[in-house]
Amino acid sequence: MTTYAYMRVSTVEQADGTSLDDQKRQCKGLAMTHNLTIQMFVNDPGVSGAELFFDRLERHGINLVAGDVVIVAKLDRFSRDAADALHTIKQLSQMGVRLIINGHGDVTDETNVSARLMLEVMAVFAGHERRVIKARQKDGQAAKRAKGGHIGGSAPFGYRVEGRGHNATLVEVPSEQQAIVKAKGLRGEGLSYRAISRELAQDGIKVSYEALRRVCDA
Repeated sequence: MTTYAYMRVSTVEQADGTSLDDQKRQCKGLAMTHNLTIQMFVNDPGVSGAELFFDRLERHGINLVAGDVVIVAKLDRFSRDAADALHTIKQLSQMGVRLIINGHGDVTDETNVSARLMLEVMAVFAGHERRVIKARQKDGQAAKRAKGGHIGGSAPFGYRVEGRGHNATLVEVPSEQQAIVKAKGLRGEGLSYRAISRELAQDGIKVSYEALRRVCDA
């Protein structure tokens, strides 16, 4: 039997000063109250709580077996996704692995009714928080896109990227913009995107038919 203490902070939380050491102290205290000795401390700095818990452990080469115990300082250190949290707890229980969370006790213990109820409620709120964060990120990306900013990846045909990071913007490439106008005209005449791609190649413009489809259908 191995007792693990699991500590995690996301990249954003690292910037805010969230401490792995604080979690470690809480896990040590929790182990003492349950008469356990921690054999392995698992640190996950810069890791999102949305990532599946078993995937996070696998990166550390950890394969839990019956009799193992996992101690976590807070619910959101374990998972920020309601579905993943509840599903993982069920899996751990079926495997014979105990999960002890500070403030809730052994949540894999079916007799711990009050803790399980509180856990399920908190897991829902944790999942809601993640969805709110993702919605804010999408809104920010949409606002940047509307201002001509570039949110990452390769520039679409007709543009080039200038600047880096938050300062990256899309700038029109005149020759490619002209090619887009021609492509739309040829498309209106009934030519396929493959045929249009070959037609533009004769003008010295190399562009895939998939890229043409994206810009013409936009």
